[in-house]
Amino acid sequence: MLEATDITKAFGGVRAVDNVSVAVREGTIHALIGPNGAGKTTFFNAISGFTFPDHGRVTFRGTDVTRTLNWRRIVMGMGRTFQTPSVFPELTVDENIRLGVRAHAKQAFQLRAPRGAAAAAVDARVDELLGFVNLAAHRGRLVAELAHGSQRLCEIAMSLSTEPVLVLLDEPMAGLAEAETDRIMAVIRDLRQRLGLTVFFVEHNMRVVLALADRITVLDRGKLLAEGSPQEIARDDAVRRAYLGSEVLERV
Repeated sequence: MLEATDITKAFGGVRAVDNVSVAVREGTIHALIGPNGAGKTTFFNAISGFTFPDHGRVTFRGTDVTRTLNWRRIVMGMGRTFQTPSVFPELTVDENIRLGVRAHAKQAFQLRAPRGAAAAAVDARVDELLGFVNLAAHRGRLVAELAHGSQRLCEIAMSLSTEPVLVLLDEPMAGLAEAETDRIMAVIRDLRQRLGLTVFFVEHNMRVVLALADRITVLDRGKLLAEGSPQEIARDDAVRRAYLGSEVLERV
């Protein structure tokens, strides 16, 4: 689905990402972990088109997208969320999701709202996405009024409005209480189980990573440290020393 080969990105004299290669297989949930400053978000930005790598190659569904603009990758089927929810807080939940649905339906710049079959199709898609993230009861509320976890769910719904085949989630659990974390975990599982999507996500919460991921890639100081199944990463001494500590994985 997605292959990044020898990705390098430097800022000044610092290599934030140094010759990293990752392959995300179709239909999997793939996690990217590492300590703060490991280069995870920089790597995510480089593979999703928000920055371009200084060196290396990115292919998506067999097409070279290394220098493809991020919005074109979205059209191709790549969705993305961010560390801080990228939503419109002054709009309602319904309005946020409707913006994405209308944009995907090429109605974003029409002065008049669609009518008839076009309007019904937009309404049906909005209802479907609200139901998927369990926000139908909050559709009329301003996003700014919602708990952080619900804002995350709204952003995920917005990313789905473009009908992606691959969803990139950058620290979806950041700042969430345990109950909210469980809600997001359930939705991420459903992205694959119910929608058949491929998921690539960055996360610090090892309970979440070990519970969700089929495969885990570990970065440390911009370099690839390890990659494998959750069981392999849990047993990896280099990962323990660099990131987890000797007892963390036993507790999770």
